[in-house]
Amino acid sequence: MASAAWRIRRENWIAHQEYVTGQPVGCAVCGDEDWDDLHHLTYDRMGEELHKDLVALCRPHHEAMHRAYDAGRWRNIGYEAVMRRLLRLACEKHERRT
Repeated sequence: MASAAWRIRRENWIAHQEYVTGQPVGCAVCGDEDWDDLHHLTYDRMGEELHKDLVALCRPHHEAMHRAYDAGRWRNIGYEAVMRRLLRLACEKHERRT
């Protein structure tokens, strides 16, 4: 994740996302434009990620996603399905709070 190739991939992802939405990229959960991490929803295409394989997350929401996954009760579903479900649940929880 610290490689030049990843920095280029991240910059390309951001540029594409901003082009498609017409807005600055923000955390997919809370919308914070001061997001830190480009999170993989799947590792199936590591190094050749599709745009939809990645999502911007602020550090607290990124860590929360991994804590929820690491809790173990989800693992029989598969990583991508779990991550997409956790992302949806986090968004719904955040919307209820606001």
